[in-house]
Amino acid sequence: MKSKLNSEKEFNKMFFEFSKTLLNLSTERETSLKRKDYEMLLESVVENVNFINSGSVLLRDEEGTFYYVAAYNHDYRLLEKIKFDEKEIIMRRFKHVYVIKRRNLDLIKELSNKLGNIDESLKDSVRSIQNIKAFVSIPIRVHRRIVGFFNLDSWESEDVFERKNFIPVAEMISDLLSLSLERFGLIKELKEKYEEVNRLLMVDPVTFLPNSKSLGNYFDRYVAIAKRESSNLYLVRVKINNFDDILRSRGVEFGNMLLKKMGRLLTKISRKSDLIASLRGGTFVILSISKETPKALLERIQSYLEDFGKEVNTHVEILMSLCEYGKDGKDLDSLLEALDVNVYKKIVENFAKSLGGVKF
Repeated sequence: MKSKLNSEKEFNKMFFEFSKTLLNLSTERETSLKRKDYEMLLESVVENVNFINSGSVLLRDEEGTFYYVAAYNHDYRLLEKIKFDEKEIIMRRFKHVYVIKRRNLDLIKELSNKLGNIDESLKDSVRSIQNIKAFVSIPIRVHRRIVGFFNLDSWESEDVFERKNFIPVAEMISDLLSLSLERFGLIKELKEKYEEVNRLLMVDPVTFLPNSKSLGNYFDRYVAIAKRESSNLYLVRVKINNFDDILRSRGVEFGNMLLKKMGRLLTKISRKSDLIASLRGGTFVILSISKETPKALLERIQSYLEDFGKEVNTHVEILMSLCEYGKDGKDLDSLLEALDVNVYKKIVENFAKSLGGVKF
């Protein structure tokens, strides 16, 4: 009876230390547990339960292979290169906490085969593995899928875990670890979803080019690059001036097709260093860094857009505007306003009248 009470007291102390350590690790960060974290958790168990002498943690990678991520009272250098295929793991371990005994599985032989030739400096370290009489394999689950095992070794006897009634405690450890890793998994999923939503908010849904918000974010970067390279920053605007009329006469679907074609065309004729943004109302803005006025870019735009109306079989009136950072303004809003004033070219293609030319 006294022995049982001592064990319960020991388990309570250990479980308190383990849960406190895990709680601190889980609340102080948003990234999953690392090697030193698992070592702290192993230490909290080994140092507080007299018949548990060492421990290790196996995790599963994306290919389904299990590898050691941490060890306590073992030399991690012995284990870090050892890997197990799923078929090598006893399948009963996937169902619940499971005690593996020396007589049921030749652990030493199995690990020796995995270790291969051991460096002379590590030969003494093998004793910790050779001392194992049994170990309790505690599964770690995330959404009911096994992602690893928290292994606790005893050097005392093969039946010590059953005799000391440690299995219920091991199951609680399993639950806590699983909850913690599920939390980290959820945080990762939420971050990925947030990043995905953020990307969508920065992209025009029709052309998949950067939108006005993205243009604002890139603007300061382009200003910094231009200053660093002792160059000028220019804003080129290409606007379908009669876009609203086209939507009324040809519909939204046609208007979207028009924007896609325009976006692809501008992407094709711009330099890789230029940023093309798709704004509302059939407007595109290009950020371009150049030592002088980007005449070549303007000429390419004019040349390629001369027959744009014919390609889409409708009357398209296009306005080109140009402004320069520092000269026309030093913030994005003032530069966008300057584009309304600094109309560079007006390109009109009227396919309906078959003019076959360009008017300015």
